[in-house]
Amino acid sequence: MRVTEPEDKRPFMALYKATIDEAVGASGSLILRLVAHVRSELRELESQARDRRERERLTDSRRLLNQHEATLSQRFTEELLTAFTRQSSIDRVVPDAGALQFVQVGSMDDQQLQRSVDAARVKQSVLHAADGALDELSGLICTLLGLPEVRLERNPLRPAVYVETVTAALSHLPVPPAMRLAWISMMSKALGHELDIYYHSLCTDLRERGVVSVASGPGADSATGSASGRAAQSKVVVTLERLRHLLHAAPVSRTQALAERFHLPGVTPDSDSAFAASQPVVPTGFRSTVPAAFDALADMQQLDQAVHRLEGRRLGDGSHTSDRLGALDTLRRSVQGLDQALGLEVVAMMVENITHDPRLLGPVRQLVADLEPALWQLALVDPRFFSHKDHPARRLLHEITHRSIAFESVDSRGFSDFMAPLREAVAPLADASVDTAEPFDQALDRFVATLDDAHGRGQRRFGKAVQALRQAEQRNILAETIVAEVQARADAQRVPPAMLAFLCGPWAQVVAHARITDTTGADDPGEYAQTIDDLLWIVQPDLTAAKPAASKVLAPMLKARLQHGLASIAFAAEDGRAFLQVLEQTLAGAPGAQSGNRPDAGAAVTAPVSASDSLWLAPTEAQASGFIDLSTEVQALAPTAAVNELVVGVWVALFAEGGWTRTCLSWRSPKGSLLLFTDALGLMQTLGRRACQQLLAAGHLRVVSNDLVEDALDVVAQTAARNSVDIRF
Repeated sequence: MRVTEPEDKRPFMALYKATIDEAVGASGSLILRLVAHVRSELRELESQARDRRERERLTDSRRLLNQHEATLSQRFTEELLTAFTRQSSIDRVVPDAGALQFVQVGSMDDQQLQRSVDAARVKQSVLHAADGALDELSGLICTLLGLPEVRLERNPLRPAVYVETVTAALSHLPVPPAMRLAWISMMSKALGHELDIYYHSLCTDLRERGVVSVASGPGADSATGSASGRAAQSKVVVTLERLRHLLHAAPVSRTQALAERFHLPGVTPDSDSAFAASQPVVPTGFRSTVPAAFDALADMQQLDQAVHRLEGRRLGDGSHTSDRLGALDTLRRSVQGLDQALGLEVVAMMVENITHDPRLLGPVRQLVADLEPALWQLALVDPRFFSHKDHPARRLLHEITHRSIAFESVDSRGFSDFMAPLREAVAPLADASVDTAEPFDQALDRFVATLDDAHGRGQRRFGKAVQALRQAEQRNILAETIVAEVQARADAQRVPPAMLAFLCGPWAQVVAHARITDTTGADDPGEYAQTIDDLLWIVQPDLTAAKPAASKVLAPMLKARLQHGLASIAFAAEDGRAFLQVLEQTLAGAPGAQSGNRPDAGAAVTAPVSASDSLWLAPTEAQASGFIDLSTEVQALAPTAAVNELVVGVWVALFAEGGWTRTCLSWRSPKGSLLLFTDALGLMQTLGRRACQQLLAAGHLRVVSNDLVEDALDVVAQTAARNSVDIRF
């Protein structure tokens, strides 16, 4: 399968690239100005310090800063270029690289938590100082990118990227962590001012070039956490300390809670939930509030009725939001204890982030919103929802959101077939009285079973593709070793280029294939390795002249062996014939055959051989796996970090065969040289690692999502970090 270059429908793309190049070019002078600011502040603090040891500490800090200034400048430019390249390959709403993740909060100690708060304080300081022109710049950048609405997270010049880049550059310096943190804090004061000046100047320049900002859209606030505005109105503000406390809370089932409340005999803990039975018991802080929560659950039927009245209304309707928050406020007043209150707030923040995620289609967002009352009930009795990624409710949300990413619009082929079983599977949750994870587990089983039954045939095709690709990678790696051995031979340098190209191309694949498929235990299956020695000898007249009879006997044997070997890997017949013609001309002493003036023949039979560079697949392997051939493309490579974004399960937007499609990375070969993607309809496409680098660099491959639920919870953690900052502007 060949890739067709997309028609560039973004008239400002050249200007966008020039803007990014200018930002990278200016990075060296920017970091030097930041260093100068820190140096000046350290010098001032030195002059004010009365304690000798404090003055010496500040002097050492300034000395080390001067010592590492050149290294820091170079590293900052490199890190900024990497960050910009990474941004261009990602199309999703997630915290920036290096930002706090939800899963990290539970395992934080006090020092780590404080460092996260300090990092959030630095980001807020820079954002506040640079906020003047940021909104306008984001709109202009989104216009350059051809986006229909403002998406702050798609603006690679936003303050968070610069803060993360400064942090990353400083992290490589061999200085004490406390000193590094002090430098970052001092730099943030100057960085915000520098960015504000830069943003205003850049906005003016872009306007003068005819760029008009796109309008704000529903996804504009997602990058900073759509729940952050409402968090301030909550009765309980979610901070990092409180979030860590919630993640440490263990659950109790309704059966156990009532048993303890009324001293019922013969009741074992968590006997009504298989999932809960394998988990630890609840700590005292949560247990004391659970019975009161069950009293509150008696009124949940009224909440369910309120939700049913909202059915049919479009997500984002003002009345919907008002009724939802009203129902949430009612539930807040009925619960007791910090853990339950925090659980409600985190669920509400998570759901709001998901239902405002522009990657999800409207019907999917609405379905997640309809699940919120059941999730609220769950939050009151089972905080494992927050601390266990494999909790049935978390897994159900993941399956819903993750599988739906495959569809770009409600009109996409297969979307209606996806939504019908999904609605049927989750419908019972709307009326369920949730006191365990079991209703979510049942809904998950119904949904997954329906889709897996429909995709059974696709799974069989997938298995065959994986088998073919495993063999292809193994053969290519072995072929690479064979090529190195051939190129290291002295006699290989004395043969025609076409001959060497053949031996280092398709014939290396033949020898490798014979070795990995042989079941006889032969030292040289098919005598294909011996053929290398024979070919290198027979094309050198100064050697064959001494044994003319031997060459006449060997020639037809070689021709038969070559034909058989090429057939074993289904090498293209016309390419095989091209080499055989070169061989016959060489043996016949045709003019030019020995002089190396046959680059056309050599090119005709050369096959990729290096697993780290490019890959060759047999036609049957390519057909089984949908291999996309980029072996003749010459493009700049993206940084390795961008390729590492491609983990199994990630959804990407891929431009191939003249159009864009969303497809999921379903498998990576053991050595990482082949990546197999599968779309919603089961269509498979395979790329080599180098091809992925090329497509990422060209903007023809963009990461869309890995786990939307985790993304939404990461935004909750980011919001908690901001709420933890005790700062006044």
